[in-house]
Amino acid sequence: MSDERIVASGDAEAVKRESARRTRRSFLLGGVAAAAGYGVARWIVNSPDDHRLQSALRKTLNFDAVVNRAVFAERGLAPTYSVSQAKPLRLNGVVGLEDVLPVEGWRLQIAGVANAKSSPFYASDVTAWEYKYAAAVQPNEADHDLKKAPGKSSELNPTGAVDSDAGAALAAHIEALMKARSKKRHEGNAEAGVSKNALDIGTPGLLLSMDELMKLPHVELVTEFKCIEGWSNVTQWGGVRLRDLIDAYPPEKVNGREPRYVYMEAPNGDYYCGYDMAAARHQQSLLVTEMGGEPLKQEHGAPLRLHMPIKYGYKQIKRIGLIAYTDQKPDDYWTKLGYDWYAGL
Repeated sequence: MSDERIVASGDAEAVKRESARRTRRSFLLGGVAAAAGYGVARWIVNSPDDHRLQSALRKTLNFDAVVNRAVFAERGLAPTYSVSQAKPLRLNGVVGLEDVLPVEGWRLQIAGVANAKSSPFYASDVTAWEYKYAAAVQPNEADHDLKKAPGKSSELNPTGAVDSDAGAALAAHIEALMKARSKKRHEGNAEAGVSKNALDIGTPGLLLSMDELMKLPHVELVTEFKCIEGWSNVTQWGGVRLRDLIDAYPPEKVNGREPRYVYMEAPNGDYYCGYDMAAARHQQSLLVTEMGGEPLKQEHGAPLRLHMPIKYGYKQIKRIGLIAYTDQKPDDYWTKLGYDWYAGL
């Protein structure tokens, strides 16, 4: 009997029976749905851990990345703005920035380069380069800010010992202990630990100074930096395109093709990121040496950082010391702490 006929007939008992039937059915369906939801939740919670995230959720992130890549294929351009809309970038993220690194004591290691031995910048072991640090900047992780501006002090060696005979001896001793303990040049002392892509001692490649890097075409962008925490910042950036660096120092071929990934790492090995080659070659992916028309500051990753406006901020590594070409999906600092590897906007 239809609802209209029940009401029209004024049969109160029929209305009660129909209401009871529907109530029981709704209760049963609700119970089944609740049980199914509980079961799915328990399955997710009890699924194996995959880099601090349940594997079921990690698979969801990976699926989203596949869809994103299929739809956009790194073709999309981030919006650009006028210089008048640009503002100083908020200070955020201090891993690997514990000490001042003057540009004179910095070199960009590039590994996996084709015909590296023919280059005037070839080094049989790029990991042997010792970064010359200066004063500590004392970053504050609690509010992602730097409460103390970089000061001037005597130059320190990479181990933190004063540059003296005794300090040099101590540094050599510590270095020998490191080499005895691991084949890796850097240990990765931050929360995510050692990167599986950290170079082995004895890795050949190129060592580029900033002067050599700046021979590439200079590019300026005014684009938006977007943080996974929910804030954004329109900023003026200057530097060289990552794809221009790749073209100038191309990777070795893998089965006749270009390797699929690019890996980057800070000089101390604490922070590291991996990228698809397509993202690295995106026309807005910039190796930054300037912000707001001024030289890059230490707290923002001097002397060289990455700006990739098609990705969230945690992929925009500061203080780059290594760029390596690889055909294996690289390790990524925040992915090991539960975040998405792809990080596409």
